[in-house]
Amino acid sequence: MNIHLKEVSSDIFFMLAGLVGLWLGTELVIKGAVNIANYYQLSQVFVGIAIIALGTDLPETVIAINAALQSALQDVETSGIIVGNAIGSSFSQISAVLGTAGLLGYLTLTRRHLYVDGLMLIGSVLLLFLVGFDQEINRIEGIVLIVIYLIYYLTIFHQEQLKEKIKKKFGSNIRKDILLLVLGVVIVIFTSELVVDNALKLTKNFNVRQSFIGIIIIGLGTSLPELFISLNAVRKKAKGLSVGNLIGSNIFDLLIPVGVGAFISELQFEKKLLWFDLPFLFILSLTVLLFFSKKKGLQRVEAVILIGLFMLYAALKIVGL
Repeated sequence: MNIHLKEVSSDIFFMLAGLVGLWLGTELVIKGAVNIANYYQLSQVFVGIAIIALGTDLPETVIAINAALQSALQDVETSGIIVGNAIGSSFSQISAVLGTAGLLGYLTLTRRHLYVDGLMLIGSVLLLFLVGFDQEINRIEGIVLIVIYLIYYLTIFHQEQLKEKIKKKFGSNIRKDILLLVLGVVIVIFTSELVVDNALKLTKNFNVRQSFIGIIIIGLGTSLPELFISLNAVRKKAKGLSVGNLIGSNIFDLLIPVGVGAFISELQFEKKLLWFDLPFLFILSLTVLLFFSKKKGLQRVEAVILIGLFMLYAALKIVGL
């Protein structure tokens, strides 16, 4: 009994330490990113999509690579981890995380970003549905997912007119801001893993159902970097970073981890994910874009709706759908 209590106390301590680390890391990320955006006159949405999203999505990518290597080298079936994590993380980010950020203040998206990045978001869901339609994703289809993301990434660089903007002198201040950004992302990734690992241990100690762990702990857990960065961005009046980070993360999660995983080892695509989870994610994505198309953007009422949709989805998954 004493040993069990010590284990629980230790798990709670490290989880709380991880949350403190997440706060510190996001403070550094937001400070560095905002300063870089202001110095080079970059849009906050662009910084969120093209820079921060890549850093916060490293955990999902590493999970996909490790799982695919286990499948290829040890003949262990890990497709559900790779595909499920990508869809679950995307759903959490665009519902629970975006909704929570929206409770702190209204969020908007420019027409250009709404059309370009919004269409890419919808297209990513549809593309994943198409490549998984035969219930498997082979190496060629994995490469297609990766290439399409790279084309999109280069497109947003071109639209931001980055070549002209980054000609500005590279001073010591900007080096400091880049260092802060990189250091912050590293801290966020490490501490998010600390939170997830110890949260998992707690759920196992208290005999919580595995389905609950998968949807609530893993799904939200791998979205902790986006959650903390988005909340801090809204608090610091950098709302564009918040929206850009979440949209960019969703596009990345649906294409790169799955694409890389399929390139290493062919993935099996569960029928339930194809006909329930992806359509639900598609409808959710359309709903979010509809909210952003309004003149006043995403406000508290819409934020509550998104959180409600996440709770509905989580409840349905817990009961077995």
